Amino acid sequence: MRRGRAFLFVGAAGLGVALLSQIDALGPVAAAGVTVGTSVVLALLAHGGVPLAAEAVAFGASGAFAYEATRSTVPLVASGLLLTFVFGTRAMRSKSWRELVFHLVAAFAGGVSASWVTRANAGLETTLWMVAIVVAALLASMPWIVPSDAPRTFALRRAASRARGALRVRLLRAVITHRRLCELDLPRPLRQRVERAFDDVIRRAERRLDREPTGGLDRTVDQLVRVERAARQREELLCTLDSGSTRIDSDRDALEAEVAALVELA
Repeated sequence: MRRGRAFLFVGAAGLGVALLSQIDALGPVAAAGVTVGTSVVLALLAHGGVPLAAEAVAFGASGAFAYEATRSTVPLVASGLLLTFVFGTRAMRSKSWRELVFHLVAAFAGGVSASWVTRANAGLETTLWMVAIVVAALLASMPWIVPSDAPRTFALRRAASRARGALRVRLLRAVITHRRLCELDLPRPLRQRVERAFDDVIRRAERRLDREPTGGLDRTVDQLVRVERAARQREELLCTLDSGSTRIDSDRDALEAEVAALVELA
């Protein structure tokens, strides 16, 4: 899922770079609309989840404002600022402050590099211009190499930071469980049901933190923990089967080699 969204982001980034490189030919209102639309769409793609989607839109709009305010004087810096805001919510999901800083630096450097490539190759023939756009899109997508938590994992982390006592422990268990499930290859229907269950946990946790009466959170988290354990056992069984079949194939090859040697001796 993340890989597919990354490829989609590269395509959208290429289109956005191409549009922004021709923005001076548009009127002020049209230019502002293109900038805001491009920035918000890229921010939503970079975020990729329902939790914090409103923050992603806000970051995208802020990036568009920063770009419009600086592109006439320092265009390279303007593109770097836009990409930094675009990846704002994804950077927030970093697992440490070091990853957060690296995420933002990679976003700024990617935006500057993408803008430099498009400006250095402006006015070339169509084929070379398209190659430059592809290169710029790849440079703008550099922050995808930085690992980060999934949106639901971060939403659970944020709720856990506000909670106290037994609720905090329960939500931290949910964080660990969601991280582990993200690493496993689940069937698509099961993955959708699990994500809906985590959305329910997030909603119930936020209601409980707002001191609204709610129940069922503890039971749902316990069920998700059992699902994670069962899914991990399934993964281990499949790995055992794969290693067993590999061993059988190697034994068969060795036996065939021995038979061929005996035939030659006879």
